[in-house]
Amino acid sequence: MTPSLLIGLALAVGAPAPKETPKEAPKLEGDWIIERFEGPKDGPPGAVTMTFTADRILIKEAKREKPEEAAYTVDLKKKPATIDIRPGRPGGAAGAGAPPKEVVVQGILEIEGDTLKLCFTRDSAERPTEFKGDAEKGVMLIILKRVKADK
Repeated sequence: MTPSLLIGLALAVGAPAPKETPKEAPKLEGDWIIERFEGPKDGPPGAVTMTFTADRILIKEAKREKPEEAAYTVDLKKKPATIDIRPGRPGGAAGAGAPPKEVVVQGILEIEGDTLKLCFTRDSAERPTEFKGDAEKGVMLIILKRVKADK
C-alpha cells in the first residue's frame, strides 16, 4: 500500500459522517378548528375552535359565552405521540369538604402539516392505540385544521 493511499483511507475513516438535518418538531401551539368527529359524539364541523398554548387548551364554542379550559401534557417522542388532558373543574368542589377527583383524559395525537388528529376516550383508563373513533367503546377521534393567521 502506498503512503498516499494509506493517508487517504485514514482521513476517510476518521471523517465524521454527514449530519442529517434535524427534523423540526411538529408545533401544537396555535388555533385549530374542528373539521370532523368520529365516535360517540357528533358535532358540526367548524363550530368548535381549540387554542393550544404551552400547557393549556381553550375550547371555544359559538353557543358558549366563555371557553372551556383544560391543562394538558404531551410526549411527542412516543409512537404514537401521547396527550393527557386535565379538564378544569367549574366551582372547584366535589362535595362537602371532599377534594375534587382529578380527571385525566388519556389520548394520542398526530400532527401532519396543518392537520391534527386527537383520539381519546373519557370513560376508560385505557389510552387508544389507533386513530379510529368507536361509538360503542366511547373512543372519539377529532380531526382539526390549523387556523392560518391573516397577513
